[in-house]
Amino acid sequence: MGRYIVTIIWSVIYMMVIGFIAAPLTQSVFEPKEALLIGIVFGILFAIIIPTITAHSHKDKSKYSNLK
Repeated sequence: MGRYIVTIIWSVIYMMVIGFIAAPLTQSVFEPKEALLIGIVFGILFAIIIPTITAHSHKDKSKYSNLK
């Protein structure tokens, strides 16, 4: 559970930084609430998708692996 929370938190931090830098480059206004929401959504997606990808990339005994 901890790695999911950490992934979501780092996703929000990166999205805030990217939004802060990209807003002036695209001549728009930085919206912290929008960056927070997008960061949470991407964080949840990454937290769900990355363990399944890494479990299929090598043979291990996790619940996502194809090995029985």
